[in-house]
Amino acid sequence: MERPVTRRRFVQATSGGLAVGVAGCLGSDDDDDDAGGNGDGHDHDDHGDDDHDHGDDDHDHNDETATDAPGSDGLAYAFAPDRIAIVDPEAGEVVDELTDGISSAEWGDTRLTRDRDKIFAIENSLEQVVVIDTETRELIERVDIGPGATHMYHPVEDEMWAHADDEGAFYVIDTDSLVVTEIVDAGLEGEGHGKLLAHEDFGTKAYATNVNDPAALIVDLEAYERTGSIDLGEEGGTHYKAYAPRTGLAYFERSGGVGTTAVVDTATDEVVDELPFSGGMSLTPDEERMGILDGDELHLLDMTDEESEEIGSVTVEGGPDALGYHEVDGTLYGFTANTTTPDVAVVDVDALEVVDRLEAGDIERPDGAHHLHRSGVAGGGYFFTPADADGTVAVVDMDARALVGQVPVGEGVARVQFVGGGTER
Repeated sequence: MERPVTRRRFVQATSGGLAVGVAGCLGSDDDDDDAGGNGDGHDHDDHGDDDHDHGDDDHDHNDETATDAPGSDGLAYAFAPDRIAIVDPEAGEVVDELTDGISSAEWGDTRLTRDRDKIFAIENSLEQVVVIDTETRELIERVDIGPGATHMYHPVEDEMWAHADDEGAFYVIDTDSLVVTEIVDAGLEGEGHGKLLAHEDFGTKAYATNVNDPAALIVDLEAYERTGSIDLGEEGGTHYKAYAPRTGLAYFERSGGVGTTAVVDTATDEVVDELPFSGGMSLTPDEERMGILDGDELHLLDMTDEESEEIGSVTVEGGPDALGYHEVDGTLYGFTANTTTPDVAVVDVDALEVVDRLEAGDIERPDGAHHLHRSGVAGGGYFFTPADADGTVAVVDMDARALVGQVPVGEGVARVQFVGGGTER
């Protein structure tokens, strides 16, 4: 793919003069730790010209009436290198799949639009974002972005922000026109693996993290630019992040071996505390507690307390790397996808003890790997986690705390996106 001379020229060429305004900001975004998101993968390659051929047929979906379209409510999309399988979690089986034009794909984050009509999925090997129509179950567009993309966010109603790690920049995609309208340089060094934290409380402000920068980076969602940074120290970088609406405090993992979590007052953008542990963060549905996964330890914090008091902790053997919550009969449970054991651990969050372990299949463990990742997604009363080594997706009934099944999808499956709707269990 030919690279533009400048980013501004690229935006002008692809946007067609379209001006995109801020239509509202998303709630607490725990991305790969949340119910809708996925985790950290790092692979990309180049691609051929055929991937750019998108005639009018790619957008012609009006011939099929709403009643004729199969729809996707209550289903999960599982992303494997050579297919996207659509899984019915209740039946524990694949009911449809997309294969055309999908080969040796390396998937990053997937995101569902707020009206649930499209799924956006990063395809690392082609430096693209793939767009799927959830009503017709068709791949309708491929959007070129920068290299090394991993994470993507939906901070504004009509925009997806995909982060190109090799450039330390966000590519802003209009969810209607399906073109890149802006490129936002976020990283201080012009590169680095990054994430985005946005919330309606912030207005047009958001915070980016970057593993190369020991700072929380302030981004203006309306001006499409980095407007400042919050110095968190001299070493390491920043990675995981979360926000507690009850106190107005934001939490930023200090990565790169620092191993602490910086606490920032979002009203003043000043550091007010530092916690002695770090890792993936996930707020409970009522936003009153937050779990931080630090190695095999799950720390539970009080998110109504300005001191971020630790309620307690529990050891979850097996390398927990994703956390989803579900309440059953007044008890809150946490479901963790594990990396060093082929299972899902179920934690009684109130009692802070592991109460179940459910078979989930195995993941690839490359020799010499310093960090293993396994995504987990909660939705519709189910917890999904892919097992790329086995080529399956484990579907767990969260009410029953029982395995529905390990659904065959294809070797290398590593991402799952649940489409909300259907019957909440």
